[in-house]
Amino acid sequence: MTAILISLLIITIVNVLAYIWAYRKQSDHLTDISYSACFIAVTLYFLLVYHDLTPGRILLSCMIFFWAIRLGGFLFFRIHRMGKDDRFDQFRGDAVGFLKFWLLQSISIWIIVLPVMIGLMATDLKVHVPALILWIVGWLIESITDWQKFIFKSRYPGSQIFSSGLYTYIRHPNYLGEILVWISIFWYVSPILSGWTWSSIISPLWVITLLVFVSGIPLIEKTNKTKYKNDQLYHTYVNKTWRLLPFIY
Repeated sequence: MTAILISLLIITIVNVLAYIWAYRKQSDHLTDISYSACFIAVTLYFLLVYHDLTPGRILLSCMIFFWAIRLGGFLFFRIHRMGKDDRFDQFRGDAVGFLKFWLLQSISIWIIVLPVMIGLMATDLKVHVPALILWIVGWLIESITDWQKFIFKSRYPGSQIFSSGLYTYIRHPNYLGEILVWISIFWYVSPILSGWTWSSIISPLWVITLLVFVSGIPLIEKTNKTKYKNDQLYHTYVNKTWRLLPFIY
């Protein structure tokens, strides 16, 4: 338990240092790199410090490494091409408001990575094949749809809406992939959970809450509704698709 609390302190320090650089430079280039780097650093620490390098612990760690490297690399490449992230325009110049974002990111990282830390501290973590398969599905969905949309936006900048591939059926398949990744990670460690460690279910619930109710889908839907308000193709697309899950949401 102490190590888990210390990890929150370390994550916060990393994010505060990144905030200082980002605020002074008025740059968004460290945001996603620091986010992914925290997951990698925490996972690597718990992997190497606790117990032997068993297959179950190594595979769990690799799930985080592949996810973080893919996401961080993609987002860094995207922000390098874009120059800045428009989401931060309203408070990037506000020292206190900008700091709140970085502190929230620290807490969010700590909550999301909680089942990984608990799993890596266990002595009997086994390879969980069904959970691993679900993780692969989620990772592939997120990776493919992120890249497809980025390529489309790069080739056809402007007001066009991307509606091919999985986007033909749901408007946010990349978020579906992200949710599946963290559900599968919790599922992977669930066999060793007992007592208070079951609280780590907050990890996938937190991801779902953020993406479905807070900063993910609602923000994009609101932006698109304004951006494409006079685009009949967009309204047709919205009417024939679901946000995240066909026939459900």
